[in-house]
Amino acid sequence: MKYLLPTVAGCASIALVGTLAVTAPSASAATTTPDVSKEALNVSKEGLNVPGARDSSDSTATAANQSATSNLPNIFKSQTALASAKVPDIVNASASASAASVNNVSAGLTSGGDDAAPSEGSAPSETEQAPAEGAETETPKSEDEDAKDSSDESKAEGEDDISGSVRQKTEDGVNIALISDVLDVPANNPSLVGFTFSESKSNIRIQVRTKQGSEWGNWDTLDEEQQEEAQNKGSEPMTVSNASAVQMRILGDSAPSEAELVLVDPKRDAGDAQAVAENDPVELDDQVSGDSAGAETAPEQSTEDSTDAEAASAENVDAAAGAMVTNQNYVPGSSTVDTVAKKVSKPKIGSRSSWGAKAYRGSPDYASGIKQAVVHHTSGSNSYSAADVPGIIRGIQAYHQQGRGWNDIGYNVVADKYGRLWHARGGDVSKAVIGAHVAGHNTGTFGISVLGTYNSAAPPKKTRDAVASAIAWKFSINGISKATKSNLVGHRDLGQTDCPGDAFYAKLGEMRSTVNSILKTGEQPSDSKDDDKSKDDDKKTEKPKAKTSIEKYAEKNKLGKALGKEYDVKGVSGAKAQKFEKGTVYWSKKTGAYHLSGAIASAYKGNAVTDLGLPTSAEKGGLKGGGVAQRFEKGSFYWSKNTGAHYTSGTIMKYWGDKGTVKGHLGYPKSDVVYKKGRGEQLFEGARLVWAEGYGTTEFSPKGSIAGGVSDDNAPGGATPPGDDSTDDKSPADSGEGSADDKDSKDDKSKDDSKKDDKSKDDKKKDDKSKDDKKKDDDKKKDKPSKAEKIAAQRASIIKDAKANLGVKYVWGGTSPKSGWDCSGYTQYVYGKNGIKLPRTTSQQRYAGKEISLKDAKAGDLIWIPGHIGIISETKGQMYDAGSTRTNTTKRSYSWMLNRGAKVIRVVG
Repeated sequence: MKYLLPTVAGCASIALVGTLAVTAPSASAATTTPDVSKEALNVSKEGLNVPGARDSSDSTATAANQSATSNLPNIFKSQTALASAKVPDIVNASASASAASVNNVSAGLTSGGDDAAPSEGSAPSETEQAPAEGAETETPKSEDEDAKDSSDESKAEGEDDISGSVRQKTEDGVNIALISDVLDVPANNPSLVGFTFSESKSNIRIQVRTKQGSEWGNWDTLDEEQQEEAQNKGSEPMTVSNASAVQMRILGDSAPSEAELVLVDPKRDAGDAQAVAENDPVELDDQVSGDSAGAETAPEQSTEDSTDAEAASAENVDAAAGAMVTNQNYVPGSSTVDTVAKKVSKPKIGSRSSWGAKAYRGSPDYASGIKQAVVHHTSGSNSYSAADVPGIIRGIQAYHQQGRGWNDIGYNVVADKYGRLWHARGGDVSKAVIGAHVAGHNTGTFGISVLGTYNSAAPPKKTRDAVASAIAWKFSINGISKATKSNLVGHRDLGQTDCPGDAFYAKLGEMRSTVNSILKTGEQPSDSKDDDKSKDDDKKTEKPKAKTSIEKYAEKNKLGKALGKEYDVKGVSGAKAQKFEKGTVYWSKKTGAYHLSGAIASAYKGNAVTDLGLPTSAEKGGLKGGGVAQRFEKGSFYWSKNTGAHYTSGTIMKYWGDKGTVKGHLGYPKSDVVYKKGRGEQLFEGARLVWAEGYGTTEFSPKGSIAGGVSDDNAPGGATPPGDDSTDDKSPADSGEGSADDKDSKDDKSKDDSKKDDKSKDDKKKDDKSKDDKKKDDDKKKDKPSKAEKIAAQRASIIKDAKANLGVKYVWGGTSPKSGWDCSGYTQYVYGKNGIKLPRTTSQQRYAGKEISLKDAKAGDLIWIPGHIGIISETKGQMYDAGSTRTNTTKRSYSWMLNRGAKVIRVVG
């Protein structure tokens, strides 16, 4: 069977497991068990209706990127890569789980002339998709035969083909075989999402996107992972951080069988922070750490061109656990390279118990030794915190074991972006544990992966150094004295994948130089540094310092040990903060000390800090539905299980408060408040609030989006939005435009004015009649005005009245020139003077007439956006409106309204 995606193990899901120098950490072991939920996938109608669900499939991402580097002996390459390169013979490694052994297969390969290898950092080439690993070898068919077979299969299995509906295709015409509903993800910790299935009768592409606030991200394509120990087929897991929801879709002609979306919530554990605190990052001296700018400027001397070595026979060895294994991997330079290597001390590495590993299913298998190190990256977000790392590794293991049926997490060792190393796959990390990180190349290799995606930017230097230190230690144990392009490779060198990312792959030369520097000295520089530091600490006999306000608060509130030093809070002048085991304490002279913990602490970052200032109260529980809240200098944070933690402030917070906060119809906030250029917006459970300067706050349906240049989709096809019908007596008025029953309006006065107008007309008629009587001799009678003339006269009168009231002050809720008015009060008054009764609010006035195009607009028509309305003037591009408290009733340009998707409403005529 053929798949569009590569069938080698995807790096994203495989957590590194090498058993590198594991020091016994004192951190208490994590005991949290991740939640793994599975949902059968079908074509969700609701999912198809989500904005962006049918966005372009991005054809450039359909095939897995392949490395342009071809510097490996053929025996190192995957079956897929060899097939695509048309190599006649391949190594076929079949593993028997029951016998706990790998069958010995002859590695006698022939190789043509050596191809020139492109530079280390060259971009992956786009090559023809190779067949899946493990596919049976058969005589290639012609294109006509393939087409015929495909046609026959399509007819036979037509019931599985769901293509045909335009709504079930992407914008570029690719069939959407499956698509999920929008699924909520944990708000206070990262989660992982993946896809599993049994069989697929067509090429498929697995895509996931995440939602942050009210915005959806792009569709990301996941690699398919195939491992010998898997019980099903499926994707790598994707790490999701700082998101509120995810959605998955499967592109292809037909849906795979037994398709399931797997969502893992690794949860936070009380021991995570301590595990991080006690697992120090690896640090290297400058002279040992490779220079990224000058790494490998001279060509490396290696035996990678040796065809004799490629033909070396496999070696049978006894593993430490007693299992018989066959090591069929090529040993770089085994016959010519000096294998006398200095012993390198092991780097610091967090134990499996520190991140809460579950037991290995069965017992680990071992090879005689490792001959090669393979560098990976994982899939998903790079925006994780240090405290998130143990949970992410727990989640990857849970996905592999419970979602895919693997024995354990696939990588030997995992590194994070902070330079820490973590023991991943079970077994003795100092020995050659057989992992599950590269299909067909797990025996005799050491798999190490960095959490994150590194296509556009490489991991930090400290992380690259940590990976290099782990590889140097493993090389020294196994007698490898030099890192070369053959024995330190990226995942892409062994299969069809872009792992470990273009930017990271370009740094492998630098990392080889770092490894070689460590191998020359025989020691990890960080060890001697620690020894010197320990000696210096012993010599110090400093007197205990007086406790700070933060330390006193932490002690009083039993927040546990400090996890770092006191630091300045960026964006808040004079503010200090310090992290403790059970929360972070914030202090300033103005606010005193208060601490944050849990979801609110996680959400308090970036704009939240500058928008809110420091906390001014402790967290308050007991709110509706078990929610909590906490006050800050300029606003408040609210949390509930369904919405997560979000903050609100300013005018929108005041409006929400007037409506009863979480007890009212608006409920909890579902996004953070955003103010920009005289406009504010925030999504709540019951409505989306939009505030505009001078025009007040308006409620919209919580579904859809109201933004600049975007129309209100709550009323498609001209229908009235739910709960906003002009005839609905229960519909609330728009905030900033008076109450729904318009208590402040001067209806009686309007009626009096109308009566006066009628009386004036009657008097005029009498005068006209009198004149007519005096002109009995005049045989010519004036013709009655036509309908068009009447409409033109009415428009002229509206403009006259609009102009006559320029300068009237803007008053929220006002409806008359004497007491002042707001935008809808002004239009209601002017139209009322001319015999047209408009409803009270802008959202009701929006449907008082028919919508027309701007090019057809005439003086006297209305121009509307959510929360504001005006009267188009006789001057092109300008309108009359109530203005604001700064301008009062004025004549001005309406271009700013056009930028926000303005509508022209015709009521006259």
